[in-house]
Amino acid sequence: MAENENENDNLDKLNEEQRKKDQEMIDKLVQERVDNSLKDIKSKLDNAYSSRDTALKRLAEFEQKEKEAEIKRLQEEGKFKEAFEMQLAEEKARREALEKRNIELTRDLDVKSALNSYEFKNQKAINMAFAEISSQLVQNEQGVWVHRSGVSIVDFVKVFCENEENAFLLKVKQNSGSGSSGSTPNNNLQSGTKKSLFEMSQDEVLQMARDGKLSRK
Repeated sequence: MAENENENDNLDKLNEEQRKKDQEMIDKLVQERVDNSLKDIKSKLDNAYSSRDTALKRLAEFEQKEKEAEIKRLQEEGKFKEAFEMQLAEEKARREALEKRNIELTRDLDVKSALNSYEFKNQKAINMAFAEISSQLVQNEQGVWVHRSGVSIVDFVKVFCENEENAFLLKVKQNSGSGSSGSTPNNNLQSGTKKSLFEMSQDEVLQMARDGKLSRK
């Protein structure tokens, strides 16, 4: 009787091991197909973007040649004032585009610096956070980049990263045994508050940031 039970146990173990192997093989095949599909999609997107960039570059070159030809024609016709004004307008547009780019680079640097305080799962997660945060930034009257609610980039990044809805972007911290766990703290408010960040809406937390009641790391 005992021998039959042992044989049955051994058989169950073998069956379980076989099921695990079969599942691993299925998972591997599915993942390979997904990876191949994504690779094909990425290749098509890369080609599409490359074609678009090439077309835009050619268009820009064509427009530049057209402008140069028009300026030359005006000069040949003795219309030096018109030619000069056209050159001046082109230089102004070029300078404004450069200034705009420099301002955006400053904004990007501030956002990336604030994001460095948090551990993201991967580069894709960082890119998603960066894009979402950047899209909500504006320049105030002093020319400083802030969230459209008026709070600083640092404070908004804190609110964004500690929002439960964005927790999937962050690495989950291992429980150290001291009672702290999870990827985002839930007790970052100054003393005297009755709610944790997880119990408040993003608008409520942003209001606290505007009022200077949001503690920093």
